Amino acid sequence: MSIVVGLYNISKNFSGVKALNDVTVEIREGEVHAVLGENGAGKSTFLKISTNVVHPSSGFVEINGKRVDEDPMGALSSVGPLIELPEFYPYLNGKEVLSYVCKVKGADREMIKSEVNRLTDLLRMNNFMDRKTGQYSRGMKQRLALACSMAMDPKILILDEPTFGLDPRGMREFVEIIRNLNRKEGKTILFSTHLISEAREIANRVVIINGGEKKLEMKNETDAKMMRVTPYVMSDFSFLEKKGVKVEYDGSEYVNLTLPDDMDNDGVISLIQNNGIRLKWAEPTNLIERKYLEMVN
Repeated sequence: MSIVVGLYNISKNFSGVKALNDVTVEIREGEVHAVLGENGAGKSTFLKISTNVVHPSSGFVEINGKRVDEDPMGALSSVGPLIELPEFYPYLNGKEVLSYVCKVKGADREMIKSEVNRLTDLLRMNNFMDRKTGQYSRGMKQRLALACSMAMDPKILILDEPTFGLDPRGMREFVEIIRNLNRKEGKTILFSTHLISEAREIANRVVIINGGEKKLEMKNETDAKMMRVTPYVMSDFSFLEKKGVKVEYDGSEYVNLTLPDDMDNDGVISLIQNNGIRLKWAEPTNLIERKYLEMVN
């Protein structure tokens, strides 16, 4: 797959404070790429630079083979951005806002009507599209902003914490929407989040940013069967390796286990208990979660 979005050696300084330091990330066509980090890690600055909202102090961005600093219109023509929470004119309703966005993107009257209906149904916004946006909750505004980014069917979506302000049901619906956009329509998606679960559920690849630096980039291995166990007394778990279990000791309290395909969680717990080790806690885990916690602690 070809590289459709590339950020190369990106650094950004704000009044002497380095928000990003020499970050390079490449997103291939058809990927869902998550930028994961704590609040203040540099995620929003990273996405603002990718959409030309903020200019880097050094480095450059290339989208579909065109540099954003040299040809912003050409580079961003196929991008649907959602950067921070926009404010809408409070006297316009949702249909009017979305219709205007479609018009700006070149749609004629019939296409505007079709797009507004499509996005209203897709994002399940029927119950508030006739309401003035001044009466919207934060979650409603976020959903309308997402619809605006998706107007006229862009090939690439760049979304800055798109579930921010959504209730649990809205977050679950967003996950389903993003999956469908990627798997059924082939959209390339770059999004930021501070939620490990969101990155794990949606992304093909995850970039971990902390303190303005890229700490790690990895493939999302959601299919790998992993557990973290806490014994009452730290013990030798090497006997599990003979059964094909990968054992990693995590400090003095936890043991991380990667299970083979022919073993389930109950099976490995039984093996541990049959070897005389009492467990205080056992839970499924994920490599992204492990690495993220290692990077930010």
